[in-house]
Amino acid sequence: MSNRTRSIASLAFRSLLVAALLAATGCVGGAWKKALEEDTPAAYYRFMREHGDSEFAGAARERLDFHKLYREPTLAGYQSFRRHYPESTLVERLYPVLQKPAFEAARVQGTALAYRDFLAGFASGDYAARAEGNAVFIEATGFGGDPVQLATFVERYPSSDFSAEANRTAEAVAARRAGRIDRIGLKLDIASTTPEMKRVRRALVERMIELTERVGVQLVPIPDQLDPSQSDRYPRARIEVSHVEKAVGHRVKTGDLARPAMLGVTRVVMRDRKGGEVIAERVFEIRVEDKAHVPGTSVLFSAVAPRFWNEFFVPIARWRNDRTVRPETILDRTVVDIDGLGDRVVVLYEDGDFDLIGLSDPMTPVKLARYSRSEDYKKWSGIHFIGDRVAIYGEEGLELVRFTANGPVAEKTWKRGEIGRVLSLTPLGDSIVLVGAKGMQLLDPVEGTIQRVMRRVLKSVASAGDTLVFVDGESIYLSSLALLAENRVIAQVKLGKTFGPNNVRVIDNAAVVTGPGGVLVIDVRNPAKPKAVAKLSTREIGTVLDATRVRGRTFLVGERGLQLLNRKLDGVEETIDVGERNRVSVMGRHLVTADRRGFQVVDSTPWADGLQPAAPGLRPGAPSSGSGF
Repeated sequence: MSNRTRSIASLAFRSLLVAALLAATGCVGGAWKKALEEDTPAAYYRFMREHGDSEFAGAARERLDFHKLYREPTLAGYQSFRRHYPESTLVERLYPVLQKPAFEAARVQGTALAYRDFLAGFASGDYAARAEGNAVFIEATGFGGDPVQLATFVERYPSSDFSAEANRTAEAVAARRAGRIDRIGLKLDIASTTPEMKRVRRALVERMIELTERVGVQLVPIPDQLDPSQSDRYPRARIEVSHVEKAVGHRVKTGDLARPAMLGVTRVVMRDRKGGEVIAERVFEIRVEDKAHVPGTSVLFSAVAPRFWNEFFVPIARWRNDRTVRPETILDRTVVDIDGLGDRVVVLYEDGDFDLIGLSDPMTPVKLARYSRSEDYKKWSGIHFIGDRVAIYGEEGLELVRFTANGPVAEKTWKRGEIGRVLSLTPLGDSIVLVGAKGMQLLDPVEGTIQRVMRRVLKSVASAGDTLVFVDGESIYLSSLALLAENRVIAQVKLGKTFGPNNVRVIDNAAVVTGPGGVLVIDVRNPAKPKAVAKLSTREIGTVLDATRVRGRTFLVGERGLQLLNRKLDGVEETIDVGERNRVSVMGRHLVTADRRGFQVVDSTPWADGLQPAAPGLRPGAPSSGSGF
């Protein structure tokens, strides 16, 4: 074959090869163009199956992952997508579906920074105004509860999660400032069948006058037959008391057989006016078995009557304080403890599970997250916010839980064999102080190390700066870790087993200690000389199970519900009717009370010492440091 012939053949071969390559490229390009036009996961799956080694395979995988994330948007998925495709132009198309999970993630964190970070990515989205309002409110620390600032905030940021409750707070503060109840009319209704009617009436009136005088309220009995023309002579606010006694037969209650008896029922209702809304209400019962009842006598003077008179009290409100009480939230599991922070509360259940509940609007609680433990132990008793963690503790030991983009996860766990039964804890610097069956221990949550500080069995602990305040059922101790290392304390206050100090809270330079014998408030600003500010007995205030201080005021919870101490701390100023409670915690400007059924929020703002208004123009303000004593 001549050279010319070979050249022509080579040229023809190259032409055929180029044509084949162009045809192949055109085929892939056409398939890719078709996949883009269809823009579905099925189209990209098909393209990758047929052209998995083409130059468009990476783009097909990117778009396939985009569609998966678009259909099931999560922040974790979004973060993963950004790591894999940092230059992707598809990110903006994810914004509409990612707004909601991103906003919910900011709500879980509940900080102004979290809302600002959200706004950095979604400044023009559907949730932008809501997030902006939330950030402003948190930065201004709730505007110190100032009703003018709160009303202005509501006007400017109506879509904020805090607006509805801010409006209620402003109205409640205005209502308290509008008037004060210092005189209350007493209206008695004693059933005609009651034995010793006059004696019963006299006993109830005398006891109620004695109780109301303690809180500085004048009680004025209103005649049964009142001439309407004379009604202006009596206080508008009134307490209505009804009493009836009746025979009751056999009954079974909680597995026990109750014998026939005489039952006395006394109902106490407080209103701001005749026929007005009920501000507070309590019912007291006394049961005297037939064999112990003397015919013709009232059960209020029987051998078992002293218990009735000890439990009997008058729920006093100095204004329409029911406006501060939000509806009770009943949960479907047994509550053992709560702790509040900012605008949320953690609710601990018997088995160690807990819920994080958002309460920016207490009328509509929002479950932000749930932590579920795999072990079904029902021996957990306490929960506490510690920085960005939540600690749960009890007979099973201690567990630290951290919130992540994927929900709450256990960070570290210490079993009972390692640290024993934990009854109470408090953060101290970067460490955590635990007390319980093994005495006092110091835990490093980062390293996981445990150091024994004291061997004495302790009931409860709290911290005031570097000073630890703890109780052992007989005494209150103040000390530091350095002194405890030398087996020394700064001070000891002996109360004895009758008082039985078993719980301590430290807020606003005050240690509030509770026990079966009552409540003791101690000024701990000078640990070397703790000063007992007030001591109240159970007879005066009923059985108290927990206490706290918020915005300069001291609140107690127990069998009489939520009680506010006066500023001298030597008596109860008001009763806030929430029913019997065993836990109370501070959540921003609110209190959260709880019993085993659920929790209830109360706005403490109207009683605050020295409302702290924010700067003009809704600018963020600094948090109040507390009024102290």
